[in-house]
Amino acid sequence: MKRYKISSWIVLCIMFIIVSMTDANAETMQNKEMGNLIFNLENGVLTISGKGAIPECKHKKIKWSEAKAHTECEYDGPSEWTWYDNWYMEEVKSVVIEEGITSIPAHAFAHSFPNAQTLIIPSTVKSIGHAAFEGCGFRQVIMGDGVTSLGAAAFNDCCYLESVKLSKNIKKIEERTFGACVLKDITIPEKVEKIGESAFESCDKLKVVNWEGKSRLKEMASHAFDGCIIKKLTIPASVKKIGEFSIGDVREIQVEKKNKKYKSQNGVLFSKDGKTLICYPVKKKGSTYKIPKGVKTIGKNAFSGCLGPEENPYLKKIIMPDSVTIIKKEAFLGVKKLKTVHFSKNLKKIERNAFMRCPLTSLKLPSSLMYMEAGAFDCHKMKGTITVPKNVKEMGWGAFDNAHKIKKIVVKSKKLKKVNRIVGNTNNKVKIILPKSKQEAYKKIFTKKTQGKNIAVVYK
Repeated sequence: MKRYKISSWIVLCIMFIIVSMTDANAETMQNKEMGNLIFNLENGVLTISGKGAIPECKHKKIKWSEAKAHTECEYDGPSEWTWYDNWYMEEVKSVVIEEGITSIPAHAFAHSFPNAQTLIIPSTVKSIGHAAFEGCGFRQVIMGDGVTSLGAAAFNDCCYLESVKLSKNIKKIEERTFGACVLKDITIPEKVEKIGESAFESCDKLKVVNWEGKSRLKEMASHAFDGCIIKKLTIPASVKKIGEFSIGDVREIQVEKKNKKYKSQNGVLFSKDGKTLICYPVKKKGSTYKIPKGVKTIGKNAFSGCLGPEENPYLKKIIMPDSVTIIKKEAFLGVKKLKTVHFSKNLKKIERNAFMRCPLTSLKLPSSLMYMEAGAFDCHKMKGTITVPKNVKEMGWGAFDNAHKIKKIVVKSKKLKKVNRIVGNTNNKVKIILPKSKQEAYKKIFTKKTQGKNIAVVYK
């Protein structure tokens, strides 16, 4: 009998708590009027109805930036919006914004709805402000075609967001709009003319990018798809500008035939005239790549993830045609298995950090070479003897930086006018052999002070 009484008491307590919570919820969220809005939470569905714009927060004029994303620009709405911090925020499973709402302002619902699965935006909404839903927990977003303006970072850091249907009438996907989401595919509406900086950066599940209709895209800004794992990226005919870090971790690049600025060959991106190699896909398979004849310039970061942080895991050997005259900055940065390079006989310039972190062990530089910028061969596995060709005029700081196993550098050039420390950051003792006929001129630039204490200068 005693056990029965205790059990009854517990049951009554639980029922009282449930009723109290239900009543509290009904009082605060059943057709709750907040300004020009009505909020209703029922069975996990939060419905927002009303007419006109959702009220703006005091940070409406602060331009979104990643540095401020989680501090100054977090939402701080009108005082009557007390629901924002209430316990039932975690109970919201989906958010439905009804017809009649015309705009969603900056930061309106940032860092809300951690457990919400779906967001439905009606056709009456014309604009979505920057960071409006940043950091929310949505898995799916369905956007009405009334939306013409989608602000920067609108869905940034929505780290569960898998599916998005974009409005057919937006013309620009702004900076960091879908940064760090887990989208698996995305269809870019026909009217989009620009994909902004870092728009899909770090969407590391994104494999497929589709273009709706006859794409009007003109620009893919820097980092646009950086960190994505797109299998095949097709560049629309309308594209005129591809920014740094924009292409991402792709296997194959294709270009529509009518594009006037770019073309692709065997999945590699070139300028339309074929004179510049712009991007070799970071995940393109093959241990050897023979650059096509006619290429004059190997572009900036061309083999290093198209200006992204990824490293090519396949390339071991590069063969250049004699048409190549310049290798741009960081062209082969971090190509972690590259051991052999056959240089063009007409190569004139190797820019800064062109082969940085490549596992090259030896070099046979062409006699045509005239300029080597700082860190050109910052390769810690370089060893033995390196020969500087006869026509080199300038060598930047640490042209052979971190070359801890080099023993000798033979300088054949008599034309050097500018030389900084050739071997930087090394504990190895290196002998630099210079032409005796240039001793008077070279002794002013090849000194212990400029070359370092471990460098011995010898004239022969």
